[in-house]
Amino acid sequence: MSTPQQILVAYGVVIIAYGSVLGVPLAAARSKSPHASRHLVTTHLSALMQGPVCLGLAFAFGATTFTSTAATIAAVLVVAGLTPEALGGTANWLQSVTDQFAEKSLGFRLNAASGPVAIIGIAIAAIGVISGL
Repeated sequence: MSTPQQILVAYGVVIIAYGSVLGVPLAAARSKSPHASRHLVTTHLSALMQGPVCLGLAFAFGATTFTSTAATIAAVLVVAGLTPEALGGTANWLQSVTDQFAEKSLGFRLNAASGPVAIIGIAIAAIGVISGL
């Protein structure tokens, strides 16, 4: 397994575990009320989606000739971009943020920083994988 694949698989497994752990407070909140913090719900689901995305990218990297330094850069950027997304949602939940955009909360800043980095990493990955087919 190449270095970029190892990076993506490791993050994929860790973020799935994190999303699963977030299911515990989510279940506790839902057992008391039909509603739970939307930040908790969103972060739980986001983490559970990020895992398969990273595992899928790891497979895609292995299924093509895209094994260069660019693949490692792409993997690092994807993980560096996705991590603040999970942390931002968690921060918003723990700080009981109602409107992250109006409050410009820590979670908002983390979420805002995550998008461009992840998009660049995914773009490099997409170009590399498609060109390697």
